[in-house]
Amino acid sequence: MNAIRLMGPALVAALLFTASTAGATDRDYLKAKLSFRYVDQPNTITSTPAVLDNAAISSGRETGTFWTSRSVPGLQNLVRSLLREPGHGGDANLQFVVSRVVQILERPVLITLLNDTRGALTEDALTQWDACPDESSHAWPCASNASVTDDQREHCAESLHEHAPPRQDATWAGSMTLGQAVFNGRKAGNPTGTFVHELVHTQDRSDRAAHMFLVNKHGYHYGSDGEHWDIEAIPNLASTYQEGIANAVMMMVDGQSSLDMFNWFARNDVMMVEKTTLAPGTGPGAAPCWSAVTSPSPDIWLYNQLHTAGVPEVHRDPNRHPGYAYFRIRDLPPRFIVHNENIIALVFSEYARHLGLSNFLSALKTNDATLFRTCASSIAVLYDALGRAGLGGRPQHTFMPPGGLTGKPDDGPKPWLIPLAYADYFTAYNSTTKEQYASIFENMLPHEWVDLYWDWYKARVRLAAPIGPTMPPRTEHLTDIAIALGVNTSTAEPARLGP
Repeated sequence: MNAIRLMGPALVAALLFTASTAGATDRDYLKAKLSFRYVDQPNTITSTPAVLDNAAISSGRETGTFWTSRSVPGLQNLVRSLLREPGHGGDANLQFVVSRVVQILERPVLITLLNDTRGALTEDALTQWDACPDESSHAWPCASNASVTDDQREHCAESLHEHAPPRQDATWAGSMTLGQAVFNGRKAGNPTGTFVHELVHTQDRSDRAAHMFLVNKHGYHYGSDGEHWDIEAIPNLASTYQEGIANAVMMMVDGQSSLDMFNWFARNDVMMVEKTTLAPGTGPGAAPCWSAVTSPSPDIWLYNQLHTAGVPEVHRDPNRHPGYAYFRIRDLPPRFIVHNENIIALVFSEYARHLGLSNFLSALKTNDATLFRTCASSIAVLYDALGRAGLGGRPQHTFMPPGGLTGKPDDGPKPWLIPLAYADYFTAYNSTTKEQYASIFENMLPHEWVDLYWDWYKARVRLAAPIGPTMPPRTEHLTDIAIALGVNTSTAEPARLGP
């Protein structure tokens, strides 16, 4: 165990990886679970991808077109970091994190690497290699879960009275496609951090509630433009959850990104909200074959709701994104703040940092099984899973304050309350009523959790880590909150967990 006073939002790799012997076990696991395919000429769609030899790479032998190319250094370094021995190009901390993520579904992941540096990809190439285009038709990093994709294809085939294609999820957890071009100049961020973000998507089977954000065959889960910025409040909270958990794990290997996100929150920077072009009250209309049709969610019109609530805008001149409005983070009511993926990521990454990444991923694995093929509040279910994990299987009622609701809070360790406290903190304590606090979790978190935190420990948390006009958020606040809840030591990962 390590003293929790040493913790902060900057990456502390020693807490994730504590002995050099762990890297070998993680490498062996990744050699078996990661399958790399390289396409040197992606616009030649008849190309046969080169299958990288993980065993050879792991032992230091780098032969073939992928390794002789001078155009894909970022992709080469990524593969080395995942498969080579630490000290010889391998990254022990990255290997630890990736192996634990892959254990969510325990199935191989297909990773297609493209040399897209020679120019734009054709539509046929993008389709052939399952690539997502950026504005220049280069391959933007993207990934999908095999079970979710298989289900969509089966449902669509059934509605069209066609035979469904063979399922892939018996073999693969999911797949991702990465190109080199967007990593040149760091347009797509740190390749290792981006890889981890996309890897989480391959393991995530949560329902996206797409039927609530479809109008006339157009999806509005990211708004009218289909784009999502990391400082944007996006309409669909299910999508916010998916991006937020991916960012949270990414922060375990990208300390700079973690610090940047915290500083964005700390300086009360702006959050973007799209002025959705769809007229308010528009009905669903026709929908694609794989989605049910319901009345559209009012959250498609987040900007209209904020305008009605009188939340002040921040005017920018010039505004490089005229289709968006800007609001100070701490001007927003809590239920709107959590529409941003950074906020979700900060809560869960700090939970992982203080209570252990393995504990977080174990809860995420439980959550994934609960949410698979189930339309529910992803956020509420995960907070409930983290709370129950903290209880260690013991009944929640036994941890109410002594004397029940007439008693007083105690000073014993309460790790089950840490995620609830961090949710309060990263919504800037803007909840002034229990109802507003419950809205952070879409009003779907079991009321026992809300009552326990709000009635008994809210004041203690806010006193330990105050935020105000002259008291901005500080990194040490997260540790102060843990200590206020009786958690005085951070959880170090075991030196050898095994795959």
